[in-house]
Amino acid sequence: MRNHLLTLATVGLVTLGLYLLTQMDGTSGLLSALRLIFIWGIAAISLNLINGQLGILSLGHHGFMLVGGYVTALLMLPEKERRPFRTRLLSDWARDNLDLDKWLRGLGLDFIANSIDLKFIIALFIAGLAAALLGVLVGAPSLRLKGDYLAIVTFGFGEIIRLLPNAPEVAAFTNGPLGIKGIPGDAGTIWWTFFAFLFVLWFFTRLKFSSYGRAFEGIREDEIAAEAMGVNLAYHKVLAFTISAFFAGVAGGLYASYLQSVDTQTFNFFVTFFLLVAISLGGLGSITGAVIGTAVVVLVRNYGGFLEQPYPAWVGYLSGALLMLGAFAFSAYIRKTRRLRPVIETKHYIFGAIGLALLLVTVFFRNEPWMTQTVQFFGMRKILLAVILILIMIYRREGVMGRAEFSWKLIFGPREDIPSEEQRKQDAWLSNPELNPGASETKEDDDASA
Repeated sequence: MRNHLLTLATVGLVTLGLYLLTQMDGTSGLLSALRLIFIWGIAAISLNLINGQLGILSLGHHGFMLVGGYVTALLMLPEKERRPFRTRLLSDWARDNLDLDKWLRGLGLDFIANSIDLKFIIALFIAGLAAALLGVLVGAPSLRLKGDYLAIVTFGFGEIIRLLPNAPEVAAFTNGPLGIKGIPGDAGTIWWTFFAFLFVLWFFTRLKFSSYGRAFEGIREDEIAAEAMGVNLAYHKVLAFTISAFFAGVAGGLYASYLQSVDTQTFNFFVTFFLLVAISLGGLGSITGAVIGTAVVVLVRNYGGFLEQPYPAWVGYLSGALLMLGAFAFSAYIRKTRRLRPVIETKHYIFGAIGLALLLVTVFFRNEPWMTQTVQFFGMRKILLAVILILIMIYRREGVMGRAEFSWKLIFGPREDIPSEEQRKQDAWLSNPELNPGASETKEDDDASA
């Protein structure tokens, strides 16, 4: 009861904070960053289901997001934006039939057709279904392939889906390389992305701690043992791909509405790369970690422009030194608190020595001409994310959260004297007064605390 009240209070405070931000001037940049965190968070959590919880490396998530983006764009595109396509690549059939307004009015649902928010919900649901159908196709090879071979297949599927809109046969529906522009800006506001994000958090948390989630984790740990315990491998693998693809399509639709346009370059492989960095940074298998990693990736992409400004060369050496020494100190702290031996491994000493060497070079040669010359590195935001991923793989392979999730127990501590509901379900004797004489007293304590 306490945990539910704390969760509801937190959601209420965040909602109030978002409302205050929307009422303030000069917060559009922050709202835009939060909106991206919600959208990319949905995509990262859905990818985490496959890569983290199921233990299959998938590299084609950008393809599912692209399908969701195109379907949402076609269904939400107003007539005035469809009309110019008559002289372009979009076919008359696609222009006349891929019209959500026409469908709704034909069914007598004018009140939905007149509401852009209700239409947007329907469009997102259809976009998710379209992506889920492709998820079934991509999930089928997972029944026979494993490891790097499956990763290559998923990457190939993702690229095929991404390039397919440029094919002449498909361009009649997607407008080819020109893409689709003019998606209504009123759709997919900060509130829709926020509540969609909350729903995804709730859904995947319930899924993780359900029998399906335990089956996914069993497959990740040992497929043979999971199958011996009665887990249907084919069903659960395809199911995971389908669920993940559905929510990736929803995230793609939200992202397309955020950009108010979509084309084949909107969802290239770098989208999957950023999502991989996010879930690897936060912790594979952890929903909380996926959210933390997404926030880091979005903030670096949005506010990391200063990294690509002209600077003296010594600034780059100093930044690299501090980054390596910080990683060295963080790794030593984590390994010491977890009582791992040795506290510092050989690879940590090597990186620490390189960081110290760069720091000494910066200090002693800062005034040299080759250190004071101005340099500018474009693409430093992507490079920084790649470096972060490398450091995570070296120093803390399980990520920031590992497979753990945020819980109010981390703050207030568990009540070890009172069994949880999950323990009661698993151990029938806890609730049987004949087998456990203190069961009735414990139940009274629970009622009193509630």
